[in-house]
Amino acid sequence: MLDQEKKCSLIEATEGLKAGMFVHIHGYVSEHGEIQHATVHADAQYDSVYKRSAKQLDVIEKDTNLKLEINRNTWVDSKGTEYNRKAKDRTLKTGIKETVTPADPDFVEAIAKVRKSIVDPKTTTDNMVKIENSIYDNPNTDRTYLRNVLIHSKTIVQQGDYPISCQARVNAITDTIRKMLPIAQYRTYILDANEKVIVKVIENGAKIEKMFPRFEYVSLMGAGISSSSSEE
Repeated sequence: MLDQEKKCSLIEATEGLKAGMFVHIHGYVSEHGEIQHATVHADAQYDSVYKRSAKQLDVIEKDTNLKLEINRNTWVDSKGTEYNRKAKDRTLKTGIKETVTPADPDFVEAIAKVRKSIVDPKTTTDNMVKIENSIYDNPNTDRTYLRNVLIHSKTIVQQGDYPISCQARVNAITDTIRKMLPIAQYRTYILDANEKVIVKVIENGAKIEKMFPRFEYVSLMGAGISSSSSEE
């Protein structure tokens, strides 16, 4: 942990941040309580990431020897018909594992879905205000964000507590393909030093909820900051 006199604001720490520089986020906690240490490339160009993803998708599509391993959940009725939602007389099936090849019709549809998301991405209004390279404020959420970054490496310290979600088979294939592309590493992090998140942890054999700071500290090219809500 940095000494008190060496601490500075996130904005001060990232002044002069340039594309490709490394930023390390230590002890970042997601909305679902996953704790990770992540090192990212700052100020990644959106267009460049998507162009590289499009080229890589072409390679995946043409690979006749490709085998994708998917893992999904679904609701099934008495006739074996699958659904994404819970309803009367439907049974939840989890951990369905399959191997998918390019000859599968759902693979062809999944490739088309991923390609559409690359060449014709949905536009959303996020009210972000750029402060510095990769640093944005959002007056609607009153949060600071590190965005337009690509994950270089990530270590999961604690798995998150994610709810079980069900999806159609083709969507599971689509998600698996997307994870193989650079766009899957394009991230946004919430970096508010005073924000805290509820995390479920095991203590004395029991699962309890504890409050954790959103992150422990951020370091940039040898400079760093610490969350004011972290313990010294």
